[in-house]
Amino acid sequence: MPSSYTTAQDRIRHYFDTVGFEKWQRFARGEAQNRIQASIVAGREKTMATILAWGGNWQGRTVLDAGCGTGAFARRLVDAGACVTGVDISAREIQAARERVPEATFHEADFYGVTEVFDTIVCLDSLIYYEEDDLVQLLRHLGTHTREAIYFTFTPSTAFFEVMHAVGKLFPKGNTSPAIAQIKARRLYARLAQETPLRMHRAVHISSSFYQTTAVELRRNDLPHR
Repeated sequence: MPSSYTTAQDRIRHYFDTVGFEKWQRFARGEAQNRIQASIVAGREKTMATILAWGGNWQGRTVLDAGCGTGAFARRLVDAGACVTGVDISAREIQAARERVPEATFHEADFYGVTEVFDTIVCLDSLIYYEEDDLVQLLRHLGTHTREAIYFTFTPSTAFFEVMHAVGKLFPKGNTSPAIAQIKARRLYARLAQETPLRMHRAVHISSSFYQTTAVELRRNDLPHR
C-alpha cells in the first residue's frame, strides 16, 4: 500500500475509534451541538437523499456500504429494501452499526479487504480523506467489485477552500480529525475514465454552509448507457 494511504488509514481509525465516535453517533441521530454541526447534518441528509433517488428501486439489490461508519446510510438502504453489507476500519463504529442496523452484515475491514462482488457500492463521505492518487486507486479496486455502479462523494478544490485549508495549517487547533483532501474535479473525472473500469454518469454539488461535497454516480463501462 502507498505510504499516503496507510497514513490516512491510521489517522481515520484513531479518530473514529476515539474523539470522533460520539460526534458521528450524534450526526447519525440527526443531532447537532452548534451551527457548523447542524450544517453537516443537513448536508449529509441532502447527500443521502440524492444517492437514494439516483439509485431508484433498491429492492433486493446487494449493496456494499464502504466506510459505513455507525450505519446511518445503511439504515436508509435497508429500509429501502437493499441487502446491505458494510465495512469500516473503526471497530467502535462497526459495533454501533450492528446495533443500529441488525438486518445488515458488517465487517471490520478496509476498502482493499473487499473481495465479494455487489450490485452497487456506496461511499458516503468515506473517501474524502484520500488524496487524488489514492482515491483513483481505491475506485479502480472497488470498480472490479460492482456489477452496476458506485456512488461516492469528494470535496472539490476551490479557491475558498484552499485558503481555508492554508489558514488551518497556520492555526492548528490540536484536533485529531483527519484532514479532508481537496480534489480537482475535472482532473479526477479524466483519470477515472482512463484508469478505471468506470465512467461518470452524473455529478452534483451539494452545499450546506460548512458542508460542501460533490456526489458522483459512476457506472461500469460494460453497461449500456441509460
